[in-house]
Amino acid sequence: MATFSGVSVCVWDFDGTLYKPTPELDRAIIEADYILVMKHTGWSREKTVTEFHKVFQVVTPSSTETAAKLAGISVREAAIECELYKDRRKYLARDEKLVSAFESLRTYTHYLLVNGIKEKVTEGLEVLGLSASLFTEVVTSEVVGVNKPQLDGFQYVMKKTGQPPASHLMIGDREAVDLVPAKTVGMQTCLVSWGVTTPQTDSVDSVIEDIYTLPTLLP
Repeated sequence: MATFSGVSVCVWDFDGTLYKPTPELDRAIIEADYILVMKHTGWSREKTVTEFHKVFQVVTPSSTETAAKLAGISVREAAIECELYKDRRKYLARDEKLVSAFESLRTYTHYLLVNGIKEKVTEGLEVLGLSASLFTEVVTSEVVGVNKPQLDGFQYVMKKTGQPPASHLMIGDREAVDLVPAKTVGMQTCLVSWGVTTPQTDSVDSVIEDIYTLPTLLP
């Protein structure tokens, strides 16, 4: 488990990173994508599932981008609409260990870079016990027009901070969506594995089993 040096900005994913993902929430997220596609195409559920998985993890690792492609709408529109069909708060609870971890990292600048919409992410943060004010900005497709793994959001954060790319640490649970693009633009990267995920590329600088470990890797 490598430590990090020269980091001044922490860039965070949200879903599956700031909390341990559950099968129930994973299903709810994909179900929201299915509903969006069915509403826009008129397809049956069977056809939707079949067509969805021809694209998801084949053409793009983003389920929201997959839904947008099939529905014929923008990623920004899909991200907003999908939030209408799920409520992640039902699967979250206050996490004192997470609150303590962020207290340990209070000297760093924090950004959220997420595939979702700001209002819903902020609601989720509040359930976990974190204030949105901890983050300089919550960057979503509402801001940059596209979702990760497109590079726009990563580049937006670096433009905002004005800091060298390597001074940014991207923390996420999905290598293809969060860390490969971050490494492409020069950020340092940390995979939150929750004991399940293992790196598949050299885009991962360090792996931590849970988010609470991160403060031990930063000076």
